[in-house]
Amino acid sequence: MSSNNTVKISAAGSGKTWDICYEALARVKNDSKKVLITTYTNRGVESIKTELKKQNDGVLHPLVVIKTWYEFLLSETIKPYQTYIVGNERANKIKGYNFSEMYSTINYCKTGTRERYINSNGDVRSNWASELSCHLNAISNGKTISRLEKIYSAIYFDEIQDLAGYDVELIKLLLDSNIAITCCGDNKQATFSTNNTPKNKKKTGKNIWIFFEELSKIKLVKIQHNLNSRRFNSDICDFANTVFPIGQKISTIMVEKTSHDGVFLIKKDDVTRYYEHYFPQVLKFDVNTKTGNYQALNFGACKGETFDRILIFPNKTLLDFVLDGKCLSSPEKYYVAVTRPKYSIAIVIDKFPSRISNFELVSIELNDSTIEAFKFVANNK
Repeated sequence: MSSNNTVKISAAGSGKTWDICYEALARVKNDSKKVLITTYTNRGVESIKTELKKQNDGVLHPLVVIKTWYEFLLSETIKPYQTYIVGNERANKIKGYNFSEMYSTINYCKTGTRERYINSNGDVRSNWASELSCHLNAISNGKTISRLEKIYSAIYFDEIQDLAGYDVELIKLLLDSNIAITCCGDNKQATFSTNNTPKNKKKTGKNIWIFFEELSKIKLVKIQHNLNSRRFNSDICDFANTVFPIGQKISTIMVEKTSHDGVFLIKKDDVTRYYEHYFPQVLKFDVNTKTGNYQALNFGACKGETFDRILIFPNKTLLDFVLDGKCLSSPEKYYVAVTRPKYSIAIVIDKFPSRISNFELVSIELNDSTIEAFKFVANNK
C-alpha cells in the first residue's frame, strides 16, 4: 500500500515554507478543490501568506486557504457540527475560545458532555478543542472528516512539532481520510504547545516523530528528511549542532561569505561599537534577560525569522553552556535563536575567560578600530 500522506522533517532554514507554498500552488492548478495550509501562530500565517504572494505574482490564490491551528479547529471541525453537542435549539451557541484556563484548570467534567468543552459564555475551552473535534466526528458518524474531504484535496500542517494532546488524534483521523496530508516541522524547534493537556505527552512536541514513526511502520505516512539548511554558513551550523547535539545533525549548503562570518563572544564594553557597525538583530531568552537600551526579541518569538546577524544577551544557562560546556537540558529555544542568522552570531559576556574550549582569540574590524573577540571553532575543523 502506498500512502498519499507525507511527513517532512526539516532543518531550520531548509526552505520548508517555500516548499509548502510551491506544492500548494501546484495542486490548485490541476484541481478544483481547495488546499488548506495551517500553522500554530499568527506570525506563521503571515510568513506563509508572504511566501505565497512571492510565488503567485504578488497575490494570494483563491483556492489556497491559510488558517491558524485554532481557526482550523473552530471553523472546519467544530462549528459545522456543533448541534451534536449544544443541541438544535442553540445552533449558534459556540462563539469563540476561552484561553484563560490553559495553564491553571483541571477539567473534571465527563468526556462527551457539553460542559467539558464549552463554557457558559459559548466559548470552547482551548485545551479541549481538538478533543471536541474528535468527539464531534465520532458522534456524527464521521461527518466532520467527510465534510473536509469534500472541500480539500490536500491539507498542509506546518510546525507540526507544536501540536499536543488530542491534536495528534485528529491528525490520525485525517491521515485515514482521502485527503493528501503533509505534516512539516522540526522537533528541535518545539518551543510552543497548542494545549496543556496530559494526553499523548510521550509522542507530541519534540517527541512527535515517535508518533509518525509508528504510523510509518503501518505505511500510513511516508517520512522524508531535509536536514540541509540554506540559511546560514557552516560556522553557525556547527555551533547549532553543539547547542542541540541529540538526534541527527543538520548541515548547510549556504556558501555565501562576508567580511564577518561565524560565532563570536564579545565583551559588554564593546557592544555599542559592534552594534553601530553591524546593526544585528538583538535577541534575549525572555523578559528577565537584561539588554540595556536595546530592543530585543525573545528566543521563542523569533521562530521562523531570518536575519543577517544577531546579537545575543545570554541568560545564565546559555553562559554556562558557552563558557563551561554544561549541556542544555532544554535546548529548543536556544537552537531556534542560533539558527536565525545568515552570517554571524555575537554573544555578549562581561569579561573574557583566560581560556575557553572550542573558541580562539581573534580581532573584529570595525569602522576605524578593532575589538578583540573569541571565535567559535568546531572540533571537526
